[in-house]
Amino acid sequence: EKANLRLEIEKLRRGEKDSLQVVIHLMDHCFALFQAAAASEQVQLIQQIGNYRNACIEATRRVGILPYEAQPGEPFDAERHEIADGSTPPAGALVGRTVAWGYTFQGMGIRRIQVTIATPEPASSENT
Repeated sequence: EKANLRLEIEKLRRGEKDSLQVVIHLMDHCFALFQAAAASEQVQLIQQIGNYRNACIEATRRVGILPYEAQPGEPFDAERHEIADGSTPPAGALVGRTVAWGYTFQGMGIRRIQVTIATPEPASSENT
């Protein structure tokens, strides 16, 4: 009987993992859709897609899945961020932009935020 219960628990855990992967996949598309709307610079479209994004975030929050993103210019933190191309950031690197949301499930991190690193602006030399 214990072996059957263990098997049933394992099936439930596998199902939960599969469900999480599906939800995260859908939320990644939601993020990409909003990024495309923002790039279009069409205010009404941005607002509509923003409302859709917020509704999706609220729906996933109810089941314990929370997406989060990085702000441009914030210091790179290996605990929260990973570089989208898999490279290692230089010391003191700053976030350029969020490429994909990070996620927590019931308070535990399940994926770090995927980011790009800001390119430092060349120092300007003034001739006086």
